[in-house]
Amino acid sequence: MPLEANVTMRPYRPGDEVAINDGFNAVFGLNRSLDEWRWKFPEQPEGRFIMLAADPTGRVLAHYGAVAGRAQFGDRSVRAGQIVDAYSLKEVRGTRVFSTCYEHFINAYGNPEGLPLMFGFPGRRHYEMGLKALKYVPIGPVPYWSRRARRRMVLPAWRFETRHGFDADGVNDLWRRVAVRYDVTIVRDAEWLARRYDGRPGVNYRHLSVWRRGQVRAWAVARAQEGVLRVAELIWDGEDGGVLAVLNQALDRMASRLLCARLELWLGNDPSAEHALLECGWDRQPCPLDMLMVARSFDPLVDLDRMQQSCYVTMGDSDLV
Repeated sequence: MPLEANVTMRPYRPGDEVAINDGFNAVFGLNRSLDEWRWKFPEQPEGRFIMLAADPTGRVLAHYGAVAGRAQFGDRSVRAGQIVDAYSLKEVRGTRVFSTCYEHFINAYGNPEGLPLMFGFPGRRHYEMGLKALKYVPIGPVPYWSRRARRRMVLPAWRFETRHGFDADGVNDLWRRVAVRYDVTIVRDAEWLARRYDGRPGVNYRHLSVWRRGQVRAWAVARAQEGVLRVAELIWDGEDGGVLAVLNQALDRMASRLLCARLELWLGNDPSAEHALLECGWDRQPCPLDMLMVARSFDPLVDLDRMQQSCYVTMGDSDLV
């Protein structure tokens, strides 16, 4: 009897997280805790967007999942699923178990009421496979920037104030003012930032903001990893390049405290910010992980041509930081 005949395709049920996490750790050679899984896949009113291929004992043979957020297309917003933790165990590779699991995921959630937009960041090998088998649409290369940390730093300009820590009111005020700058993007309000960057076991995301006259002008979130300060998030009002210069000096001070020799971020489709980054010594380079962004649309109003042309992307849109 073919192996596939003993495999059940079904959505997530409470309690599946143990088998899901065991399979994830086996495939990726990691030791992720269940607490981290719960942080990554939080309970939501609409449930968790997860499809499983399980054997008769309940062991997860393949998994396809998404973390839901909101994506902005101009003045419209839709639910978007960031595809994460897609895997299959070695014993079912070469079979249709994974592709069938994916098809069940699409049939269950690929619609205007479920996930009108799905997106992810596969590496080159999985990208080529995805274009053929999974009907991904290429959005573009990862907009990767890097520079060396500077040890000689001047003091911030007197007219700006830098602050550390999360401030929900400040973030929401900034997002209300700047959302129009980003045609297609994940909605980066306080609810999303808190969910994405708070409560992850063992990880310290650091919020840094620049204020002028009591109003926040730029917001960044960074994490130190193996001697690199990775800037996961960047939101800017676009009015004064000096704000990003002050933010960069504050990032250098943070890198110095955390013994980081280099800084990295992702940023594309914001010409004003890109110009300011170049002025601050950043350099756009090919992504060292050779990753590309892909997407699928399940709603006529989710225009992937528009997404290709104007999608604003940060490192925090992936699950790599």
